[in-house]
Amino acid sequence: MLKLLINTLIKIKNISLLISIFFISTSISFSASDPFIGYWIMPDKKVVIEIQKIDYEYIGHVRWLKNPTYPKGDRMEGIEQTDRNNPNLLLSKRKVLGLQVVGDLKLDSNTNKLIDGWIYDSWNGRIYHGSVEFINENSLKLRGSFDKWGILGYSMIVKRVKLISKQ
Repeated sequence: MLKLLINTLIKIKNISLLISIFFISTSISFSASDPFIGYWIMPDKKVVIEIQKIDYEYIGHVRWLKNPTYPKGDRMEGIEQTDRNNPNLLLSKRKVLGLQVVGDLKLDSNTNKLIDGWIYDSWNGRIYHGSVEFINENSLKLRGSFDKWGILGYSMIVKRVKLISKQ
């Protein structure tokens, strides 16, 4: 009887382990299969943003700056970079590191693009209509435009990077 009980417990333990492995691997594969999520470096190699998915929306924050403080010769030399060009004076004191610069993007399943969002450029304090297109596993095309149709605007290719440490 004791031997039967022990064998049953071992089987239950093995089944529990298999279920745990299934759920862990499933959650990893879902996050790994979303090509938009990750760290992306801008073409000038001075800024890295992290794109995340929260519920059904994609957002992005500044996670790394080549120069976290204003450079020599700047009127604010040595001070941590802020959103100083934001026309809203209350927002102009926000730190650039950690600042949300992408928001409200939604996946268009027909085109496999992120659309109907916004992209904020802290260098000039402007918000643009935003979209993101998947190019390959290491490249995205970000587009900020003045109009919601994306006719008048600017596109840039950003490259995937691994962020070793957050500043």
